[in-house]
Amino acid sequence: MTRLIARDVRNLKAIDWRPAPGLNLLVGPNGGGKTSVLEAIHLAALGRSFRTRDTSQIVRHGTLGLSISAWFETPDQRDFHVRMDRDGSGTRLSLDGRQLRAASELARTLPILPLSQDGVRRFRMSRGERRSLLDWGLFHVEPEFHRSWVRYHTALAQRNAALRSGQPSKPWLEALVGDGELLTKSREAYVLRLQSHVERVSERLELGLEVTLEFSRGWRDGLPLAAYWSEAENSDRKLGYTSGGPHRANLGFRSRDRLGMEQMSAGQAKLLYLVLRLAQLDELLDGQPEPTPIVFVDDLAAELDNRHVTAVLATLAAHKLQRFVTSPAFDADLVADADALFHVEQGALLSAPH
Repeated sequence: MTRLIARDVRNLKAIDWRPAPGLNLLVGPNGGGKTSVLEAIHLAALGRSFRTRDTSQIVRHGTLGLSISAWFETPDQRDFHVRMDRDGSGTRLSLDGRQLRAASELARTLPILPLSQDGVRRFRMSRGERRSLLDWGLFHVEPEFHRSWVRYHTALAQRNAALRSGQPSKPWLEALVGDGELLTKSREAYVLRLQSHVERVSERLELGLEVTLEFSRGWRDGLPLAAYWSEAENSDRKLGYTSGGPHRANLGFRSRDRLGMEQMSAGQAKLLYLVLRLAQLDELLDGQPEPTPIVFVDDLAAELDNRHVTAVLATLAAHKLQRFVTSPAFDADLVADADALFHVEQGALLSAPH
């Protein structure tokens, strides 16, 4: 990202910012606006927040709406401009001046990898979040996956409507089965590829963390998808929705000491989250995406010791990506590695010497 103009995003009043292409360090007290700056970038790039699904929560208190403009650069040094406006009439997105019908049109435009406390919490508590992380990697490397994902969820909504209204649901099954099987096949192959990256990242970070990824496809093992839905027709009709299928898939984990997600401490869960996301970054970069990803690291030091923080940042630095790191206080090691240092307090962002 070469420039960000944001107005009335949470506690940010108005900023016009030109970050460095490498490591940008944002320092300031908690609640000062550091994470809001990252949120503004994410909103511009993807049309949604990485902290909440309710965009109305993001508008600064006492104002009627927000606006964000961001300029991103491709590897061949072409700029593209994304704008987002939200007010009482809704949310509007545009790419290079062209109005977009949905935020999903931005999904493959720019890969953004946010490493945040909010992400760790959702990752630990929600199978939907873990499934979303799985699909994030596939959206950026397999164009057909995204198209199948959209078709599948469209047909799923139609089948659910038919189940609730007492209408025949069979007309939607052919589309559901075809795209559902494609999603599942892609996810299974991706998890296998990701396992080797997880092992290499864990070794690079010297974590001693031996983790096996476990993929659950979302319906009963040993039963083809079409047969499962045929068998579940009556129970699904009573429920009024499709209870099983690829939309219920899950990414699970098993550690060397047999700890599952539910038994892990907050620190262990955060390390696992970081290993998984860094492994996804490695796998994504193997495919040479264009443009290259942007990485957020929001309050990394919470629940991690200095050795782990240093190892994570060194791993990211090896990729030579644009990185945005927040910290509540000036850290000598972070400052020494930063390409640009900024102070964020009371909704204002200022360049700081280092």
